[in-house]
Amino acid sequence: MRIFITLLFFYSLLSIPRSSTPKVKALDQIVENALEKSVLCLRKSVAEVGDHSKYPTYSTKELKWKLAASDDWTSGFYPGTLWYAFELSRDDSFRKWALEWTAGIENEKHNANTHDLGFRFNCSFGNGLRLLPGDTATRKYKEILLTAAATADSRFSSIAGLYPSSWDANPLPNSIPAVVDVMMNLELLLWASKNGGDPKIKEHCITHANTTYRDFVREDGGSFHVVRYDKTTGKILNKGQLQGDADSSTWSRGQAWMVYGFTVMYRYTKSSEYLQKAIKLADYFIGHLPEDRIANWDFQSELKLPDASASAIVTSALFELQGYMKEKAKKEHYLGEAERILKSLCLPPYFSEGKGTNCLLLHSTQYYRSTDNTDVPSTFADYYFMESILRYKRLKAN
Repeated sequence: MRIFITLLFFYSLLSIPRSSTPKVKALDQIVENALEKSVLCLRKSVAEVGDHSKYPTYSTKELKWKLAASDDWTSGFYPGTLWYAFELSRDDSFRKWALEWTAGIENEKHNANTHDLGFRFNCSFGNGLRLLPGDTATRKYKEILLTAAATADSRFSSIAGLYPSSWDANPLPNSIPAVVDVMMNLELLLWASKNGGDPKIKEHCITHANTTYRDFVREDGGSFHVVRYDKTTGKILNKGQLQGDADSSTWSRGQAWMVYGFTVMYRYTKSSEYLQKAIKLADYFIGHLPEDRIANWDFQSELKLPDASASAIVTSALFELQGYMKEKAKKEHYLGEAERILKSLCLPPYFSEGKGTNCLLLHSTQYYRSTDNTDVPSTFADYYFMESILRYKRLKAN
């Protein structure tokens, strides 16, 4: 009888679900605390930002938001973060604020002078339409998104076989510059191709992704930030970095854009080719992380400055990527990495709790060599941090 009771107790331990183990409970509590504090910060940020036509970009060294107009590439992230706060809290105040700050971006829908319309519109109008598809407040959102996507698609270069960059710090004569960042803007275009947009948009996205991987990704899975093409022939003129430390190095946020972008390509095409590309890019990123899992701003730089935004972007991507894994070991690997990074982001020194700021994540770096946006919060870090929390909680709920 004693043996039977002992065996019964042993098997009851084995039957305890993973989510109730102390390790996972601890992460759940850490994430919930970070979410609670983040919602409070975002509530206070509304008063700090104030003007619905202004949008946070980076913070000052005093942890106060710098603001820019809707024509800044980062404008979509703040309303997007407010939409996530609404989704996670179901507080109608965030619905109201998200609508107000989203509205101010509409006038950018015909702006063909930027490659970043995807950031501006998918994060703001895209999330609004997803959350309130039948609401009178968002009834024009689909039309606005399709217009923005058509504008972005008009930039496609058949000569280079991709969507060019709208800027280049070191332009060459008669050149077409392209940057890895554009991979993140394909999500808006791919959505449009499925929701009433021109079917050729998807073809352009596939061509862009194929060209980008072929020309930007090195054999080891690292990446260049910029590739310049001859404007007449489409021939590659040179490759290098704009925001990384050296032409031969890998800028960590650029690598993060690539991981996320190719994961999105797989979501929309279900081509195993893109899944394998996303995995290779993710493996490089993960393989170059320090113990705390927060990427250095440049993986090969001797200047040690963390970029929490790069790790936040990849965390979100990994929560999606792990869901596409058929092998249990791979699924557990990528999920485990996502959770490890998220844990670091939810705790000091990266989470801002106790710092008296309305920013969520500390320690992002734009471009060490030429700006003062170094080792400060960034609005896009906060956006992908909230997206990562949302994706984590969805996984737990399922």
